[in-house]
Parts: sequence; structure tokens; C-alpha cells
Amino acid sequence: MRSDEELVGLVRAGGRDRAPAWRELVDRHTPRLYGVARSFDVDSQTAEDLVQTAWLRFLSRMDQLRDAASLGPWLGMIVRNEARRLVTRRRTVAVGEGWERYADVGPAVDEGLVESERAVALRSAFSRLGDECRQLLKLLFVDPPLSYDEIAAATGRPRGSIGPSRQRCLGQLRRHLPAGMEANP
Repeated sequence: MRSDEELVGLVRAGGRDRAPAWRELVDRHTPRLYGVARSFDVDSQTAEDLVQTAWLRFLSRMDQLRDAASLGPWLGMIVRNEARRLVTRRRTVAVGEGWERYADVGPAVDEGLVESERAVALRSAFSRLGDECRQLLKLLFVDPPLSYDEIAAATGRPRGSIGPSRQRCLGQLRRHLPAGMEANP
């Protein structure tokens, strides 16, 4: 599977590889974007329109995208912002001669979206780690938890190296996260 960075590069470059790269990006990100849109309790047609808006914004601004690895969260932010704008507009009703606005989107919706975006960013950062770090972190966070002896046996590492390796891998994971986002594994 090609990375978002590689696919965005192919789309930017044009040529014969552009269409397959574009399809791969759309196939990869559209289901999640559709889920973000539907979380605002909009009908399926409106959700599709919101997703299309995000893809159109990507096409018109792809040269401004600084970190192609953050494409998924960036597209999700576009859908979320457009959906908020739409929902807020729908909550405005005529009252007498003036206009009155109902309360903005409730915290439950926002919290779910933020958590969803954090999960996507964390999965993206995790996929950018080397094989050894991914393996070690997977073993450290399985349920039920494994002992350091079990992890050492599974990885072929000395037991005493597990803790320092864990810290090094978590540091790498944090560096791959978008700015302002903290990992709390």
C-alpha cells in the first residue's frame, strides 16, 4: 500500500499515474470522511456533498498542503467545519422580525469528532514507525497485558532493553503526530 505522501506526489505530478493515485486516495479516505459528515446527523446526500467539498478543496489547494501524511485529518477537518457551518445555519430560525440562533453544536458531537480525529492521526503516526517499534508497541499495549519477560521472549530483546526501547518508540510516535496533538498511550 502506497503512502499518502507518495499518492499526493503522483497526483501533483500529473501524468499517467495521476488517475490511479487519485482513486487510491479517494478509496482510502472517503469512507471516514463520510462517517464524519454523517455524525452531524445529515442525510446521505448532504454527507456526500460535504465529502465532495473536501475533495474539491484538496484539488484546489493541494500545492498548499505542507504535510501530505496529514491529508486524512486535514480532509476530516474540512468536512467537520463545513458540516458545522451547515448545521448552525439550519438551527437559525425566524422569530418575529429578527433572527435567533439555537445553541451551537453540542459538546457530545465535538468530543466524538475530536476523538475520531485523534484516532486517525495516531494510526497514521503509528504506520510511519519502523517495524521494530510497531511490533514492540503492539506487544506493550495488548489486552490482557504481557509481562516484560513475555515481550522480551517474543522480540528477542533483553528484558532490560524493553523500557528504554518503549520510550524511544513513543518519542518517535509523538514526532509523527500533527503539531499540537499529544499521544497518551
